[in-house]
Amino acid sequence: METMSQPIFAIELLRDYVLTDLLGEDYAQVIYWSGKRVARKFPTMSDDELTAFFAEAGWGELTIKKERGSKFTYELIPPPATQAKATGYYQLEAGFLAEQIAGRFQCVAEGYADPTRKAVQITVQLDRKDDYE
Repeated sequence: METMSQPIFAIELLRDYVLTDLLGEDYAQVIYWSGKRVARKFPTMSDDELTAFFAEAGWGELTIKKERGSKFTYELIPPPATQAKATGYYQLEAGFLAEQIAGRFQCVAEGYADPTRKAVQITVQLDRKDDYE
């Protein structure tokens, strides 16, 4: 996948102003489910493909930190302009990862984003008892 220069300012405009104004209090929930829908357009990817996709989308540098049983922990280092945003901000990425993992294991998965100053920890939890639809 060829890497392009991403217009981070354009992404910020959409996420910080347009979508937050349109969605109001529902922003985090709608953006999470939007991430899941985007993942369905780009079916199950390997970890290497996920890393490349995040870079190409301008979402940042993604690394898997832990994979234990039904729990996956990723670290996302977002572009400097979007670091230290509120929790709801990274729900698009959390939804995307949750749906990717759900597709990989054919069961339901939920993702949670926990931002810090320089990185975001995204945890994806599988529910192996609930079949993927």
